[in-house]
Amino acid sequence: MSSYFLALALLAIAQDPDTTTYADAATEALIVQGRGRHAYQDSLVRDYSASVTSRIDVGFGRSRFARIPPIVAHETAARITWSLPNDLKVEVLGQRAVTAFPEGLGDDEDDDVSAEFDRPWFIPRSLGDSIRMVGDELPSTAALHPLAPGAERFYRYAIVDSFTISVPGRTVRAVGVRVEPKELGPSLIAGDMWFDQETLEVVRMTFVFVGQYNWVEPDDPTPEDSSEARRNNRWAQRIVKLEADLEYALYNRLYWMPYRQLLQLTVDIPWFVNLKIPIRFLTTFDDYAVNQSVLPRFEVSLDSVLEEDDEGVSRGRMRRQRRCPQMDHPLPSGRPPVRCDSKTGYSQGGRSETGGRWEIHYPPYDSLVAYDGWPGELTLELTPEDEERIKETIAALGELEEQLPADWVGRMPHHLAVESFADIYRFNRVQGSSLGAGYLIRPGPAFVTLLSTVRFGFVDRRPTASLTWRRDAPGGRVDISVFRDVMEVEPWTSGLGFGNSLNGIFAGHDDADYYLAAGGGVSFSSYGRGLLRNAEFGLFFERQRTMLAVASSGINDRFGGSGIFPPNTPVAEGDFVRVFAARRSFVGPAELHTGVEALLGGDTVTTGRAWGAVRVPFSLLRRTGELNLRAAGLVGDLVPQMLYRVGGPETVRGFDYPERIGRSFWSAQVDFALRRSGIYSPVVFADIGDTRFSGSDPLVSVGGGLSFLQGIARLNLSKGLRPGRGLRFDLLFKAPR
Repeated sequence: MSSYFLALALLAIAQDPDTTTYADAATEALIVQGRGRHAYQDSLVRDYSASVTSRIDVGFGRSRFARIPPIVAHETAARITWSLPNDLKVEVLGQRAVTAFPEGLGDDEDDDVSAEFDRPWFIPRSLGDSIRMVGDELPSTAALHPLAPGAERFYRYAIVDSFTISVPGRTVRAVGVRVEPKELGPSLIAGDMWFDQETLEVVRMTFVFVGQYNWVEPDDPTPEDSSEARRNNRWAQRIVKLEADLEYALYNRLYWMPYRQLLQLTVDIPWFVNLKIPIRFLTTFDDYAVNQSVLPRFEVSLDSVLEEDDEGVSRGRMRRQRRCPQMDHPLPSGRPPVRCDSKTGYSQGGRSETGGRWEIHYPPYDSLVAYDGWPGELTLELTPEDEERIKETIAALGELEEQLPADWVGRMPHHLAVESFADIYRFNRVQGSSLGAGYLIRPGPAFVTLLSTVRFGFVDRRPTASLTWRRDAPGGRVDISVFRDVMEVEPWTSGLGFGNSLNGIFAGHDDADYYLAAGGGVSFSSYGRGLLRNAEFGLFFERQRTMLAVASSGINDRFGGSGIFPPNTPVAEGDFVRVFAARRSFVGPAELHTGVEALLGGDTVTTGRAWGAVRVPFSLLRRTGELNLRAAGLVGDLVPQMLYRVGGPETVRGFDYPERIGRSFWSAQVDFALRRSGIYSPVVFADIGDTRFSGSDPLVSVGGGLSFLQGIARLNLSKGLRPGRGLRFDLLFKAPR
């Protein structure tokens, strides 16, 4: 049904008023010859087998162009067999995983690190007329290949560049051709193709999927269903983006076969401008055997189970079953494998819309984890080569997408937007409960947005607001802003975050000091290389004022606490120039954060401070833990808002913030998980710290708690040992980094 509907929809847009298909005669000649070579390559390969290694990782970040460290990485090794018309058998050999969270992922069956795929997760062959992950719904409607017969009716082409690239076995002088749709069709691509100058074969394709039915296709070819599908697809396009980088290599001096593939699925919730979730599939093909008459041997019967939609209507185009050797009947379609699957293995399969079928076979769990054919240790860090290639690909596609019509790529011209959930609701001791809202406008220039925010505190009855001009481009992010807003005095506290709000409401702890700032300035976050990588710089002119603690927590009072917060530390009031520079770097699994800041106030105030923090995950006795070290110092005039605080979750957890204040400080925290992984894990910890490096007794505390979802949420119970303090309860939330 889908292929038939695609053909009808493409015919509907065939009469394009724009007759300019090729930028010049050279482009036309290249595409015509390239189309012939593409068809010839399709006819050459009847079957092949290959080894496939796939890495999938997920991260959270504030810009698609910045380096986003993965929080989870998963790797799969498999052997695949492919044959015409498009039959594919995937035999999974091994799996392994690693995570950035302190509790880690386990290495036994109870912890189950497998991330099984319902369908194939790569593109085994770019067939002559379509581009799609075989057996999957990415995209929902197969995209028309730019070299398919008749594709010139829907695409325009232009030679844009040429350079030398290296592929296995040879160095290729490649010519780049920009491909863009003439009009938005059901499913098309926009991007670049690189042709080998010598053979005119496609050696690389980098593109983004665009179309009316990329994510949702009509149930039936009726005007009502088509209109509803287009409307739903526009919403999906605003949130999800699918980009690809496909590389090919020459094998046996004859066959151009898949070599390396990057598929990046980016979740971008437009109402939260600082939330980007890239899910990357990085697949490498190796050890080919082409045209050896080795055909897939399928185990799953396609006629046993029909997949049903939400209304119970059977769909013959997707049939699959999951089989457990201990069972004498297949599992219902759509149901995940039962526990015996992970112990005994299983197979499942279905049909592809290009006329073939697919099947994935998973061996028993102990075979997956016992696989020893890995090329090296799995780490969260990508190789420098892979990281640079991904960065260049996303940057190039970002430039292209800014040139495409906004509705093609889901770019809304204006909408409600905030930078975090705490910008909607926040609670602290200087404002009490406060509500905020934001609005984003795209004025027109590429990568530029205007973000305005307003907030009102119900206890202090103080309105605050800001206006930011932002350019978030591949090279970095520039913010020019004016504001009247609440600021934190230390760079590592999270008093303005939603987690601190909940801890204040329920546990009665507000772990930050604040001041009121009015002014403006500019900041720059670099996405570059070398010393500028992950660096941030800022220059601001601020009028700083003290904020008194005016709020209390009635909920904490009802839970047995006092609901009374300690006073907010006063600041030296005045007009200041504030300058800062900070950098986050990674050395293996360790994360290092350093920074400097200066505060200048006429002839009376000149002060500066520097800090450093390092986070080191470790393993001990088949359990995981984390060590956090911090140290900082101050030079120049004594200004309260530049001093350091010790006490609270970021330094010594058994003491309230701030237990001590001084010109310098140091702290060490160690956490150790008592369970290898799972939804929750008991954790024990110990902290030590002080505002002096010598000459006094440091603060010491110990504690324990429960960590949920790999550290995203924690319940901590801590006690100060030196000097003695009572038990302190904290409800903590941490955004994954």
